[in-house]
Amino acid sequence: MENNKDDRKEQVLSTVAWLSDLVKSSVVKVVNDADEVTKLVVDKVSERLKEATQHALDLVTQMGTATAGAARSAIRAADESGADSIKVGVNLLTGTFAGASETTVGAVRAIGAVTSGVIQGLSDVGVDLEKAAARLVGETIQASADVSGNVGRLTQETLTGVVTGASKTSTEVSAAAQAAIQSAIQAANASGQDVGQVAVSAVTGVMEGVKKVGGSAADTLQASINTALEAATNVGNETAGKVKEALTNSVSGAAELIKKRNGKKQDID
Repeated sequence: MENNKDDRKEQVLSTVAWLSDLVKSSVVKVVNDADEVTKLVVDKVSERLKEATQHALDLVTQMGTATAGAARSAIRAADESGADSIKVGVNLLTGTFAGASETTVGAVRAIGAVTSGVIQGLSDVGVDLEKAAARLVGETIQASADVSGNVGRLTQETLTGVVTGASKTSTEVSAAAQAAIQSAIQAANASGQDVGQVAVSAVTGVMEGVKKVGGSAADTLQASINTALEAATNVGNETAGKVKEALTNSVSGAAELIKKRNGKKQDID
């Protein structure tokens, strides 16, 4: 009996490793035809998972988006094997990001799909999504310091994926999004990256996500600006100044909201 359980665990662990490599190798390519990529991933995932776990196979074949479905299945398989499911998600994201550039538009956009799948998978296995989104985004941004690529694009697509993924769960989207913004700024500061750029990209990514899933753009922008400024202030005054300037210059509507926010603070003081 124990041998069967050990064999099962080895099968699932092998599947997680293989599936991670498949997702990473597939989405970092230039995507010229989404249908071809979908068929490639679904066909290969289905064939391999027949050997390891029928349950994961069913999940993958029912997904409308191949990359998101594969990522979701990888998270469920990781949890089943006892692995750190959030760390598996981080590895999927950083692997997708490796080698992606401004010219590989499909690869960059696929980061959002992978994030969405990871978030849904974490919800499937009962993880607190607010905490998970914060850790997923934070660790991904920190890990990206060792990977060549545009951390701004990584941040934006990852935050969009957090919103779209959370919208398909029972978690409040706003809570997950704001936790992710806060974590993104903290991680950028800790890893020596451009905090202003990351703040702008995080807010932009959340706004793009809300456009896709529906919701109040005005309320989301207000909450996102407040979260970004509070997170930056907690890091330090210098960081707060950089984030405030970056948001004012790069995010439409931010200047007015920041001005109002500062006015309210002065009234309180």
